[in-house]
Amino acid sequence: MNADYSREDGYVVAEAAIVLPVMAAIGVSTVGLVFLALVGLGLHDAVHSASRLVARGAAASEVRDAISSVHPSIVVTVTPSPQGVTVSARRDIRVLSGFFGGWSFPLERHATVPWEVGVHRGAIGP
Repeated sequence: MNADYSREDGYVVAEAAIVLPVMAAIGVSTVGLVFLALVGLGLHDAVHSASRLVARGAAASEVRDAISSVHPSIVVTVTPSPQGVTVSARRDIRVLSGFFGGWSFPLERHATVPWEVGVHRGAIGP
């Protein structure tokens, strides 16, 4: 048996034991960040569409119920003002399991849109 090979026995296993968990953590983190970005974009789209509907005269309660029926984990707030309407949406993203099981990341988006011409602001409701 050659002395060179005996000194290198186990290095590949040790390197793999270090590199594989790091690569797995990078992969899981990347997937998690993409998921958070997609949820954030979905929230942004939902609040912008909802604020446009309310600014055009739709009832705030109907818009809130429509978003909640599609996304039950989203809390929607509609705030009319003399200048326009602001819609806010919030969703808590929970970490699924393991040591971080009790942690959550709140995502919140807001959109403010001016009233459309001819919309009676008093009829919008809460």
